Amino acid sequence: MINEPDSRDLLTEARQVLLDSLVPDLAGEQKYQALMIANAMGMAIREIEQRAQGEPDATDRSLSQFLAGHQLPDDPSEGEQTLARALRDRRLDGDDPELRSVLKGMTEARLRINNPGFLK
Repeated sequence: MINEPDSRDLLTEARQVLLDSLVPDLAGEQKYQALMIANAMGMAIREIEQRAQGEPDATDRSLSQFLAGHQLPDDPSEGEQTLARALRDRRLDGDDPELRSVLKGMTEARLRINNPGFLK
């Protein structure tokens, strides 16, 4: 297959080589920087996996439906900014269960990429 290995596989292998072969020989600032790179690669791998599962689309749809239901502009590229502006301007009720559900979904989607251990 022409798409094998895919970008997720390449990132996973490169991250493993970095952690197993290079990081152990580094010290101080260089080791810290290498670990930051490995962490960023891990986040990119998880984001690719989440996209493959349709996670961002589901979160975007939930936000879009919420915005439409509250007569707020629904520009897909600015949905989060629109929601933040409406919250800042107190145009939304912070106790609204639907709002809380949307915010929870957005937060969990980000945590699954940036810090999945927090959700355990």
